[in-house]
Amino acid sequence: MKPHRFLIAPVLALGLLATGAALAQAGTGNLYRVTSKMEVDGMPIQMPSQSVEVCGPKNQASEKMIPADENCTVTDFRVVGNKSTYSMTCRGENPMTASGEFEQLGPDAYRGKMRMRTEGEDAMTMNMAFEGKKIRDCDYATESPEAQGRAMLAKTCGEMLRTPDPMIYQNFTGPDAMCASDKGKYCSAMLAQSLNPKYIRTGDINRANMPAGTTSFWDAFAACGTSRQAAIAKACPMAEKAKDYAFLTDYCPELVAKACAAADPLKDGDFLVQSCPVQAQAAAAKHCAGRDFTALRSSPYGGFCSRYAAGALQERNQGAPGNGPAGEPAREQPKPEEEKKPSWRDRLKSARDLIGG
Repeated sequence: MKPHRFLIAPVLALGLLATGAALAQAGTGNLYRVTSKMEVDGMPIQMPSQSVEVCGPKNQASEKMIPADENCTVTDFRVVGNKSTYSMTCRGENPMTASGEFEQLGPDAYRGKMRMRTEGEDAMTMNMAFEGKKIRDCDYATESPEAQGRAMLAKTCGEMLRTPDPMIYQNFTGPDAMCASDKGKYCSAMLAQSLNPKYIRTGDINRANMPAGTTSFWDAFAACGTSRQAAIAKACPMAEKAKDYAFLTDYCPELVAKACAAADPLKDGDFLVQSCPVQAQAAAAKHCAGRDFTALRSSPYGGFCSRYAAGALQERNQGAPGNGPAGEPAREQPKPEEEKKPSWRDRLKSARDLIGG
């Protein structure tokens, strides 16, 4: 059973969190030290008393000292002299009834008690007694629980804004987000930090290893008004300028042909071999064909030629017949009695044959 707010926090139970017009007051208040003790009927071990310091507004009406909850209704409220009494009925998820009293002990002290009876299978009766004594004046605008809570929330949101990770987007977006007022700042900072080729490609690689349905940076982008298509449209020119060929290949197929035409075999050999067969073949014919092993080792294009030859060998091997008739596994070929390991010159000759040497 989830208890009502005023059963969780004695401060709320004492009604010192002013509501309505009192929240708008910016004047000074009274700082009270409030001591409360809760007892449960039939429980052999009782809870110890608790003391807290609370800044409440000055001259608060006795009605405001009654605990407030959106699912509860106060009835039979009466004031006789310096004492107020009331009854309360709560509905919803945690139905209960309660009765209580509050007594003002001069200008600087008060006391009271409340008896509560919950309903349902786990029904119980609880009794709470409390008293408050003024310590000093306080500034209600800055020292009240609401003001301190707002300051703490603002600090937390500010700290998250310093590292606007996409994975915390739910704290800033949506109607119930705790930092909803900072959504604009968060989205601007998060997109500026994360909407780039490196983050997107790395994020998708990591996302592939996560359980299905896990929220990702794409959800954060969407919550900030940027669709996947729009994000990629912004990232592709960045990748083109930075010559991020891996990103172009995976996300920007319309730019690959242009990138292939501008790729340099000395710097972009892997990209040419993997994504630009026409340009790779032309570069191999120009820089690799007809050169022996010694010449290739001393050539600045030796690395490209090796990658091209390896890719060509792999492609040829993948295309070689390896299976028997449909539905039958390949037959194991008999091994020669003695298999001779090819020399480096044999391998080079095979590679040269593949690239037209």
